Amino acid sequence: MKNLYLRSMLAAACAVTLAACGGSGGNLYLQVSVSGLAKDGLILLNDGERLPVPVGQGTVVFTKLVKNDDRYNITIAEQPKGAVCTIANGAGKASSYSVNTALVSCTTNSYPLNGTITGLTADGLRLVMGPKGITLSAGATAYTFTSVADGAPYGISILAQPTGLTCRFQGSKSTDASDTVGTMGSAATTAATLDCTPQ
Repeated sequence: MKNLYLRSMLAAACAVTLAACGGSGGNLYLQVSVSGLAKDGLILLNDGERLPVPVGQGTVVFTKLVKNDDRYNITIAEQPKGAVCTIANGAGKASSYSVNTALVSCTTNSYPLNGTITGLTADGLRLVMGPKGITLSAGATAYTFTSVADGAPYGISILAQPTGLTCRFQGSKSTDASDTVGTMGSAATTAATLDCTPQ
């Protein structure tokens, strides 16, 4: 009787820990690893179950259990806003070895950030945004940072002024107007105009 009780408890423990004991009976969780998700809206789909994935989540699990040898086919029902996700190893036959192999990889869309320049009559103007930098020559009427992530905050600063000129960003809140901040849109975005005047 004691052995029967112990076997019953072991079976219950297997059901709770699911894939740890493997086997059939619908006791396997279908798990998905997620990387690079920085935007809301991603929804996965398997066997009619829609699974929303929160931003920054590294692992998600479908609530419907699968049996050993059941077929599964995880797809992306909805892409996140401003990003594109792909899935690898999303289809197969369930076993205690295969239900944890699906991987979703996401990349946030990026767009150019442009601004207008006035009065740049000399060389030497250097703008930086984080690790990115651009140098503008005399006569340039615009600046562009080519790849900024959708929805990302940005800050552009003047690292070096052109010879004999002082350039200032329109609307800057810094005391010398040498920088500008904003949030990247979901398309090519216009940043503050940079006005250059003789010293």
